Amino acid sequence: MNELKDRVAVITGAASGIGYAMAERFAAEGMKLAIADIHQPSLDEAAAKLRASGATVLAERVDVADAAAVEAFADRVFAEYGTVHVLCNNAGVAIQQLPVWDHPLENWRWIMGINLWGVIHGIRSFVPRMLASGAEGHVVNTASMAGLITGSMGDSPYGVTKHAVVALSESLYRDLKTSGAAVGASVLCPGWTGTGIIANSDRDAPHPSGAAGSVADLPGVPDVYAPSYVAGQVFDAIRDDRFYILATQDDFLGWMKMRHDRIEDGRNPAVPRRRP
Repeated sequence: MNELKDRVAVITGAASGIGYAMAERFAAEGMKLAIADIHQPSLDEAAAKLRASGATVLAERVDVADAAAVEAFADRVFAEYGTVHVLCNNAGVAIQQLPVWDHPLENWRWIMGINLWGVIHGIRSFVPRMLASGAEGHVVNTASMAGLITGSMGDSPYGVTKHAVVALSESLYRDLKTSGAAVGASVLCPGWTGTGIIANSDRDAPHPSGAAGSVADLPGVPDVYAPSYVAGQVFDAIRDDRFYILATQDDFLGWMKMRHDRIEDGRNPAVPRRRP
């Protein structure tokens, strides 16, 4: 997509972090915004700031784990704007670290409902209408570098959802290309990024762990990228029709290559050390 001015961007999980940074970046290009988040006060604040900068903003509280809620959001967006050109299925949560066998079923259902089903619901509610319009468009699904490496200890539900989003996005890309659609697709795999995902997730988690702060506050995490950097990578990928958006540190790229090498060589996975 070469021309984004006056086009419409939909972003879930847009009240903070990468989602809000994408909204800012798209607004700077003159795009109209439809933003969604589950936390109403944060959503209201984000919408107010974006409008103050001159952006046209439709904002709605949406639980992306609820298919009917996402469908209703799509109804409202298409009723107000008539079309959608960029869809960012970005809403996501993290979870307390436990061995895979100790995570309660509620943990699995909660994180899969948001991180995986939220993306599925976004695709099902928006993409058919985007295709029907015949207009040029692009879909960005937010995964993580956790979806491309061997999972670290304790965050297995998160890693499972992010691997699934990568696979889902690859399937979406294939289906769009083989059908000759004017809509492209990308998968966003950020590394360490300065967001509030830890505290925000813990607020609504079925089993809160008392976590606070952001990724930048975790011990042993160097070189944390700003959400605006990741948003810039997303913008460039949409313009260039680039599928893999690896907005990440070199360490993650090395771990990704090591995983692929071990698979190719038939070796067992490397077991990462727990963060200090």
